[in-house]
Amino acid sequence: MGRVLSKAIEAAGLSEYRARALAGTALTQADTDRLRSADLLLVAGLADEVRAQFRGDDVRIVPKARMREPKLVVFEASPEASGPTGAEVLREIALLRLRTPGDTALAVSYDALGLELAQTALLFGADVLFGELAGKRTLPLLEGPNARRREIAGLVERSGRRPRFADDNEPALAEQSP
Repeated sequence: MGRVLSKAIEAAGLSEYRARALAGTALTQADTDRLRSADLLLVAGLADEVRAQFRGDDVRIVPKARMREPKLVVFEASPEASGPTGAEVLREIALLRLRTPGDTALAVSYDALGLELAQTALLFGADVLFGELAGKRTLPLLEGPNARRREIAGLVERSGRRPRFADDNEPALAEQSP
């Protein structure tokens, strides 16, 4: 974490939360209720630091059918048409990362959030993306799932992370190390 962010966390009185989260202890609901009113970028910085320490820079891309992995928490997007704003969704993802033990993966659906918001969620503590690779928007002339796979890999790479597609011959999410 950069010095500027460290000083801002200290100045905001969030050092205790940072220490507990980086020790691998999931924060309580009361802790995250307090963080709900904190600056969004500070909360994102805390969540991303926890993700980096415990989950590393690999982003697992998992087919929806394989979402029954152990040690995995899934962010549930609001199905309401007048649901939360993108900033509110990102805050909830960051708070979920902080309420989740460090060794547990945090997944978001790129089908539910959209590719751009799911990509941004990687900076708010998410380390798993899931959805259908053969999406409805993929045109047959664009090589079907291969085009979608390249599109998602590019989004992950542009977020500064490494894409890792969960194929049947790869270990489960919980077996991945930072």
